[in-house]
Amino acid sequence: MLVGNTQPTQISKSYPVVIQNVLEYLNNLDQEKLALGRHELPGFDSKQAWFVVLEYDKEPLGNFQPEVHKYHSDLQIILEGSEVMAWAIDTGEHSNAQPYNQERDLQFYEYPGIELSFIHAKRNQFYLFTPNIVHITNIENDDSQPVRKLVVKIHNDLLEAK
Repeated sequence: MLVGNTQPTQISKSYPVVIQNVLEYLNNLDQEKLALGRHELPGFDSKQAWFVVLEYDKEPLGNFQPEVHKYHSDLQIILEGSEVMAWAIDTGEHSNAQPYNQERDLQFYEYPGIELSFIHAKRNQFYLFTPNIVHITNIENDDSQPVRKLVVKIHNDLLEAK
């Protein structure tokens, strides 16, 4: 997992190159005008990296199941609003809530045995959930403002994370 600022700083140079490139591209877009749905990332194979723009109302933690991905990492960026995100290290010993969804590269886990930590996610920061991180996002917080979020899916080969 990696948390950082979406705007360039001195520490940005320490981010994986693919993260630096994606942030540079996204920072040059008019993010407020991006249409909802899937978008391609120029310079990347469309099966290796893309992003999705989402808008939604937050929900209670109990409405979600912890999730993890095998082949892609999630780079999540709040464009409007704020939310709570939860995470934990994937020990490899969690019980599956349902079979692995290969098409979506998505595994849901049952809660027992997962000790979640919480982040209050806000604008101008990114949250990179790598394959070893169980996570839950879209969790309600102390405001009722809807969230507009950008989620970049990055194949782990690009991060050299396997």
